[in-house]
Amino acid sequence: MSKTILDKGLDYVLENGTELEKWNAKRLSNVNEELPLNWAAKQNQDGGWNSKEFKSAVSNMGTTSVTLMRLIFFKLQDLYEIKKTVDFLWSSQQEDGRWGENPDQYKDDPPEWNKPGDLKVEIWETANNLASLSNLGYTKDSRVIRGIQWVESHKTASGQFPGYIHATHAMAAVKFSQKDYKSSERYMEQSYQFLHQTKYKDWFDVMDLTWPLILWSNAQISPKHPVVNSYFSELISKRSEDGIWKSIYPNCDAQYTIEAISLLQNYKI
Repeated sequence: MSKTILDKGLDYVLENGTELEKWNAKRLSNVNEELPLNWAAKQNQDGGWNSKEFKSAVSNMGTTSVTLMRLIFFKLQDLYEIKKTVDFLWSSQQEDGRWGENPDQYKDDPPEWNKPGDLKVEIWETANNLASLSNLGYTKDSRVIRGIQWVESHKTASGQFPGYIHATHAMAAVKFSQKDYKSSERYMEQSYQFLHQTKYKDWFDVMDLTWPLILWSNAQISPKHPVVNSYFSELISKRSEDGIWKSIYPNCDAQYTIEAISLLQNYKI
């Protein structure tokens, strides 16, 4: 029997993914298997996670934020490792509500999206953390409310955030979780404008599709929402004939392939 395009994508992840990605590929293939013992090897004792983009013993806030988002997406939120990650977030949140990178990472030359002390970095990391904490039931927690107020205090006169679009995607999810649907819609509209202004750019990547879709999936925003639907349409168009979503970022094809397949399965598209 010839393999479907879905089978080909899952096979690619099984051959090239991380242990966690391979586990999820098996799960999507209806193979029940325990999590691999070393799946959390990059988690530090403090509960944060190490970056794969540069070598540092210090927990990286950006990696921690995205890892928590992905683990919730993979429905692993009840694990002890998730509790450790949440404890790390609470212990590292600053008094004004923000999160940012540990300045000890300067010596390790982090990429610009993880630069300590950079406001643009702090905005996206804070917004992304708020989305995950909201998914975990902390919508009314005073620490989350303080973080939301800090993020929104940095909107420009046009109502947008300086720096990375990921903050906008995340705040759409945060506001939806808060049942502030009017504010969520404003952010969703900005995400829609971003998609249609940038999808033909050379730097536009599958990551720019899976990341917001994971945030919105975790927040349970309907796939029938026109913005979600637009992102899904673009995601489907990016799949290659061999079932793989190819990225401009090195060694990320398996990650984005399993994320894309999981999204399509979760939303039954």
